[in-house]
Amino acid sequence: MRTATAVTASLLLLASGARAQEAEDVLDGLRNGGGWVSVDLEDGVGSVRTARVPTLGMTVAGCLNVWGGHSGTFEIHARDLISDTSLVVRAEPGSGVPFRHTFGAQAQLEVEFRWTEPRDTTLLMWIGLAVGRTVEEACEPVFGR
Repeated sequence: MRTATAVTASLLLLASGARAQEAEDVLDGLRNGGGWVSVDLEDGVGSVRTARVPTLGMTVAGCLNVWGGHSGTFEIHARDLISDTSLVVRAEPGSGVPFRHTFGAQAQLEVEFRWTEPRDTTLLMWIGLAVGRTVEEACEPVFGR
C-alpha cells in the first residue's frame, strides 16, 4: 500500500508540474516541504496525465493528505505508462498516508480520481515532503502558502 501511495503522490507532484505555469509552484513546494495539488472532478471523476519527464532515479518520501473539508472517500488509480505499472489507493479526508518511492530514469503518469459522491468538486490534496523533517511532520498540511 505504501508503494502505491508513493507512486500516486509522486505522480501528482509531476502532474501539477506538467503545466508550465505551475512548474515554479512545484519547485517552491519542493523547497518548502510540500504543496497543495488540485484536481477538478465532474460527476465524481477526474484525471490528469503528465508529459514524459526525467526522474533520474529520484527518491521521494512524504505524505499524501486529502483536505479535511471533503466528504466521502477518494479512490486514486495511477498508471505509469513507461514502466507499465499501476496501483489503486483509497484516501479519506484528513488522514495522512505516508509514502516513499524511487523512480526510474523517466516517468509518465496517468492518474484517475473517483469520489464516492457523484458530484462536481475540486479535490484538494496536500503532498508533504520529508525534506529535513520526519514523514509524520510532512503529513501536516501547511495552510496559507
